[in-house]
Amino acid sequence: MVAVETGRTTVPFRQFVLKMHSRCNLACTYCYIYAGPDRSWRARPRLVPTATLRQSALRIAEHARAHRLREIRIDLHGGEPLLTGPGPLLDQAAALRAALPAGCTAEFGVQTNGTLLTPELIDTLGAAGFRLGLSLDGGTPGLNHRRVDHAGRPSWPAVSRAVRMLADRPGVFAGILSTIDITT
Repeated sequence: MVAVETGRTTVPFRQFVLKMHSRCNLACTYCYIYAGPDRSWRARPRLVPTATLRQSALRIAEHARAHRLREIRIDLHGGEPLLTGPGPLLDQAAALRAALPAGCTAEFGVQTNGTLLTPELIDTLGAAGFRLGLSLDGGTPGLNHRRVDHAGRPSWPAVSRAVRMLADRPGVFAGILSTIDITT
């Protein structure tokens, strides 16, 4: 891993974002990946290969060891990372925790659009030490026709359920990531 040079001080990376799934269950018209002109994502595997996950864990641990880090943050993204189901997310966390040097802890997050969340899934991930970030782009009628699933249905009903479920579990909720659309 490479540290960023700022003058004479080396600042090591402390946060890592890993893409777990290369597809999304939504078809947002404003998505820069899936609705943009570049279609190369279609040729990539849906799930990140296990060997890639293991190698990522080893390289992150190597970086933490080299810089004597006491804490790092790992955010699991997608597409929609919950399309993997909880197993691969839990496996990646276990692999990273096992690889980290003594004295270094990892905080894990999952960034989700919320449509696949259930109370059981939130509890499972929360019990494993995950915090969940919610992609929340709004609930206005103008946005509802642009943030839809692949059948054209608005995602807001499912996302608003996710908001309520996470509100009931504040220790698991990590925050909101929003795409701002000035037209809505």
